[in-house]
Amino acid sequence: MPVLRAVALVLTILLFLVVVSPLYLLFIRFRPSARAAMPLLFCRIMCRLLRVRVRPRGEMARERPLLLVPNHISWVDIVVLGSTEFTAFLAKKEVAGWPLLGPLAKVQGALFVDRGRRRQIPAVNKQMAERMQAGDPVILFAEATTGDGTHLLKFHTPHFEACRDLMKAFPEVTTVYVQPIVIDYNRRDGLALGRAGRANIAWYGDTGFTPHLWSMLKSGPTECLVDYLPPRPMALADHRKAMAAMIQSDIRQNRWRRVP
Repeated sequence: MPVLRAVALVLTILLFLVVVSPLYLLFIRFRPSARAAMPLLFCRIMCRLLRVRVRPRGEMARERPLLLVPNHISWVDIVVLGSTEFTAFLAKKEVAGWPLLGPLAKVQGALFVDRGRRRQIPAVNKQMAERMQAGDPVILFAEATTGDGTHLLKFHTPHFEACRDLMKAFPEVTTVYVQPIVIDYNRRDGLALGRAGRANIAWYGDTGFTPHLWSMLKSGPTECLVDYLPPRPMALADHRKAMAAMIQSDIRQNRWRRVP
């Protein structure tokens, strides 16, 4: 029942906030190598409660430093990607103020950006570069907002510059890898979704967070394909706009590939 799943979801988030997160932050002070465990567990539980079955195809690149660039459909994308591998992600500043999910995003090491203040871009890019240099894959939603699940929006390029900033700051790093990812909510209740079905799952326009969450809880099981495409190497001489265009082309050409 959706009401029971809603209660379970809220209780799970509260449990992680009040009990698990403080213990986790204390524990990783002594064992930093274990810091991926809590975010992975939380995202997998969230997917289970939302009845989203994540179906990876391919795998996250093992090369480092690594920037991940997926298409963006819903807030659910964050827990979907977070359920497959440990990552840091770039989020709009509004997410930090969301009830329950905001504090958890901070615990997971999210980087927040005010997209309306371009003067903050260099500082955010520096944070991204530092995280990538430390070995964390960083997720960049280059569309800067969510779409309807069918159309790919314009890619914004300023944060691709974080790759070049990293190589400038650390001359020993000569290559940063940029990996495109296709997210496709392709089935619900076992049936293939067309354009209208994808739009029902997408969180875009004026739809509020709570109504969309309730819609997800009421709906049947959803399958989400996460298609890791081959990464592209980026050197210091490469321009961010050229790299963004290639990644966007990779995603556009590989969307909605038929899955057996």
